[in-house]
Amino acid sequence: MLSNLVFMNLYVGEDDITGDKDWKHVFKRLRNLLIRPRGIVVGGVRLTPDILKQHLRSSGLSSGHIHSTFNPEDLQDVKLAFDMLKDIWSLPREAPSDARPGFQQARNAIWVLGQFLHHLVYPYLCVDLSLSEQLEHLSAAAHLALALYHTAGKEFLPTLLYVDIMIAIKNVFFCVAKAKIDTPDGKFWIILLGTDRLEKSFGILRTMVPNDSNLDVLQLCGRLGGTVDVANILALFPEWDRAPRRLRLPALSRDSKEIPDSADHLEPRNWRGNLFVKFVVLQTVWRRGRSLAEDDVLPVASILKTLEKQGKVDILAPKGVLLFDIPLPSDDIDESLEAVASNSRSKAEDGEEQEMDSEVRVEVEDALVDYAGSQQPSPTSGLSMPSIRGFERTIQLDGKDVSKARVLSMYSKYRKVASSTDRLKRVQEVARFATDHTLQETASNLLDSRAVLLVHDPIATLVSCDGRFWLCLGEVNGLKLNGQSTPHLSHTVLREDTVTVSFQLLGLRPAKEADNSQSNSEDYSDWRTYNTPERSFDIPGRFIEVVNPEMIVASGYPSYYLFQSPVLIAVAAALFQRLAASDLKLLPKTAPTNEYPYREGTGKFGFN
Repeated sequence: MLSNLVFMNLYVGEDDITGDKDWKHVFKRLRNLLIRPRGIVVGGVRLTPDILKQHLRSSGLSSGHIHSTFNPEDLQDVKLAFDMLKDIWSLPREAPSDARPGFQQARNAIWVLGQFLHHLVYPYLCVDLSLSEQLEHLSAAAHLALALYHTAGKEFLPTLLYVDIMIAIKNVFFCVAKAKIDTPDGKFWIILLGTDRLEKSFGILRTMVPNDSNLDVLQLCGRLGGTVDVANILALFPEWDRAPRRLRLPALSRDSKEIPDSADHLEPRNWRGNLFVKFVVLQTVWRRGRSLAEDDVLPVASILKTLEKQGKVDILAPKGVLLFDIPLPSDDIDESLEAVASNSRSKAEDGEEQEMDSEVRVEVEDALVDYAGSQQPSPTSGLSMPSIRGFERTIQLDGKDVSKARVLSMYSKYRKVASSTDRLKRVQEVARFATDHTLQETASNLLDSRAVLLVHDPIATLVSCDGRFWLCLGEVNGLKLNGQSTPHLSHTVLREDTVTVSFQLLGLRPAKEADNSQSNSEDYSDWRTYNTPERSFDIPGRFIEVVNPEMIVASGYPSYYLFQSPVLIAVAAALFQRLAASDLKLLPKTAPTNEYPYREGTGKFGFN
């Protein structure tokens, strides 16, 4: 039944058992991956968080919404992960016609990424899809991931995350195939796969006896029967079931709009599509999924045809060898998992520090009260000292003395937004992901009043290659000030030691007459930029020189920049003379390729 599925991995365990990965955890890990500073590579473009934020901002999303979806403080929130992934696949494909070349290329790469995310997430959330349509979307996601991973490897997705996604998709198809044999007239819900049901049962088990939540194996055996009974009761009376907050996820209709009355996590009763397995033809849905991927992203068709001719290639062996049998390189790190662990540790430490700070404040306040009492003169001393008013620990509420802490707790209980984890900010009604409006206003004034460096702006620097220093042109894909990402930087602060600029290398080749045909300049430009295989570098801000070349927007063709040789030579000389000998040792290094260093005959921009 599955042997005719091209690129499907057919390895199984004893009794045809296949592994599985929880789909909600995959969503969270994808979000965690996209907020890491390193970003991912799609179609030769490195998509960093700064690039994603800029494109979301250009689509009209508010700064507060973007800040909350990219905030790393809650990496376990499924709803937050869903919001971010949906924002990405909802971006329009076409970028503004006057946008910079890097912006247009990044928008196309984001659109490809959005198609992959849409096909992967949509079948689990759209309650109107039939089982065949769900499998088609998952097949399209598998083929897109196979093509993108074959092209960019671990730079697209860490190998462990890629393998987990493919295992989850493979398991869905195998489970449907088994269901067609075991219960040919039955239904199948892919949302029941994963660990969601196990987590619910574990939650019931832990809450059955609140004063004895820890249990041994003997107690576990005794309580499992009760757990099943409780689960059956909740299935009969779903209105009694109050799902944990972590499992809440909105459903989608076909037009991708949220359904307000489906606040709890999805259940089989929510589904409206046809889920009978007898109407599913696995070979058909797998091939239709491939057609969807090829129609959405045209280069995928040629990549998949090439892989099909090679043979021995499947979703778990994109290079012809199972990824399980290949040792991972030292830099192939699944940061979607590491970020969770490190963030959990940092959150715990931050929480302890905040708690300690709060306790210190309370101790200081109490000490001041005691001090005020101790400074009052005794009645027999005869001394006249100014009275010192102490702090009251209670407040009048409905004629009764109630502690301030109790009042604040009652007041904070019914807030509609997630409050800050800091006690003092929570009392001030500061949201957990609040945006600093003062900083935004200052940034807006800065943009209006002076020249700034933005993401996708062109820059020039030097790169060490083959024992010499060469001019390198690039486009900014990330900016940091004091270790924090920022959407823009003033030119006046680029020389500060706390500024870091990330950029992707641009290709440079001789320009032709046709390249200058749309130029508004009277001077002929003998060089033009083009896209090269992705290579990104992080350098201090003082290592770069901001350039402002002429941009050519050609209808139906990628935009590009025009340069003149005297300008390039002057920029390279200025950079080389400005940087100290110690700075030259810190310049990024790269091996020579056909695209870099830039050259044509005697046209080389290097320094001994």
